Amino acid sequence: MGSGSAAGWAVPLRATWPKPLEGGGASPHACAVPPPARQNGGHDLFDGGARKVAAAPQAHARSARPRRLASAAPEALWVRNKVSNFRFFAPKRGDKARGPAQNGGRRRLAPYQAPRRSAHAPRLGGRKWRSRASAAPKRARGGNLARAPPRLASCGGNLARLGRRFREAAMAAALRVGRRLWAPAVLGQRPQPSIPPPAKYGGRHTVTLIPGDGIGPELMLHVKEVFRHACVPVDFEEVRVSAEAPEDDVHNAIMAIRRNGVAIKGNIETNHNLPPSHKSRNNLIRTSLDLYANVIHCRSLPGVETRHRDIDILIVRENTEGEYSSLEHESVAGVVESLKIITAGRSRRIAHYAFRLARAAGRRAVTAVHKANIMKLGDGLFLQCCREVAAEYPEISFSSMIVDNTTMQLVSRPQQFDVMVMPNLYGNIVNNVCAGLVGGPGLVPGANYGHDYAVFETATRNTGKSIANRNVANPTAALLAACMMLDHLRLHNHASTIRQAVLASLDDPRTHTPDIGGQGTTSGAVQSILSHLGRA
Repeated sequence: MGSGSAAGWAVPLRATWPKPLEGGGASPHACAVPPPARQNGGHDLFDGGARKVAAAPQAHARSARPRRLASAAPEALWVRNKVSNFRFFAPKRGDKARGPAQNGGRRRLAPYQAPRRSAHAPRLGGRKWRSRASAAPKRARGGNLARAPPRLASCGGNLARLGRRFREAAMAAALRVGRRLWAPAVLGQRPQPSIPPPAKYGGRHTVTLIPGDGIGPELMLHVKEVFRHACVPVDFEEVRVSAEAPEDDVHNAIMAIRRNGVAIKGNIETNHNLPPSHKSRNNLIRTSLDLYANVIHCRSLPGVETRHRDIDILIVRENTEGEYSSLEHESVAGVVESLKIITAGRSRRIAHYAFRLARAAGRRAVTAVHKANIMKLGDGLFLQCCREVAAEYPEISFSSMIVDNTTMQLVSRPQQFDVMVMPNLYGNIVNNVCAGLVGGPGLVPGANYGHDYAVFETATRNTGKSIANRNVANPTAALLAACMMLDHLRLHNHASTIRQAVLASLDDPRTHTPDIGGQGTTSGAVQSILSHLGRA
């Protein structure tokens, strides 16, 4: 506290037990907080460094009326009572301390005289203190602390009067607290992996189920049917959210995910005819839960005929910023501005996630997809952060590729890619391209990971409204997403059993739905999967 720094001076604002004044005062609960030692040419702390402490008394004459607190009187007094633990007393303008600086830069204060009690004043904490209305007669300018008590000032209401450097010290203390909360995202520290929720009594898990729109409700019914036949220890808490649902329903779904930690959902349709204030329900869930990593596993499946074979790509997409930040406005009629947000902290966070995923999966290469040749600041920052993170993983090779060249390379030679990391919009495009390479949107699962929560869904987030309730939707992507959820819950045996049954059913062309060139039905594909589960 004796330090002259602004950060050290912010410490007395916390509630600390007061020490008695030197020289003894009339109040046993009053204490003086001495000012810090003068540094940098005698700049005063409350004065913001704008004025120097004058050595002569005439510096505080009537002709030079200061606009802030007197630079020679930064002393503050803390008085304790039973109503509020401490009250802050700031000296009035013109108050001066007695004597020159002593004891290593500190001034000795004159003994403080407690204010006299008034017989008609209200009792505060067992003590009668004089109120502002019944204060002592107005002091002459230039009086000192020994003649009259200082004014009562609230720490919040009169904070502006304490000077610029005092406010900066308080803001710095608040920032130090905030950094502990924002460190993983803002400061770019290495994020922790997504933590699965613990099992409840009997080893069972509760999962939030959001059916969504289009083919989502019927696919979620088949997921529950397969789980029941496989004896998976999972209970579902179903929450209905649709495109026209009010925000209260969305917040109820978010609270259910916070309560359970894990969710599986169908895609929620976004109505483009609604006003701009109506935000995408899918995006609102992702940003509210900070599901920053969207992971898609695109690989060739047995029994599905495609142009390219042996595709095995992990796509890691930043999920919470970029062009999907919902920051757009119409500056003038006919001119719309959409803001793209790229931050160093979140770029490093998604890059760390991609490299950790590559290391855990035994992958050898990570490719960053960008458009830094045009967007030199935004995508340039993302690419720079990826390069900095890549230096911490020397066993994994790193390369970068422009997004338009990436799409061409994907459709011509997709086998060259191993793990890909990219911002939000590019990830949305590349996800759909890769899904088309391996057979379509009905075959690729996806997951959204945050530090505390995880939400699983199909990769392309297609509602399939045109084929809803026609019994022709492909259940493969939804069931594989459910297997990813079981792996996240560390139910690896159940996940492996269901995954093998799904892949085995694809070997039979009679179970293929129309999206992959067959004539099968959704119920027929599910019955084939259940039969393989019975043999397992």
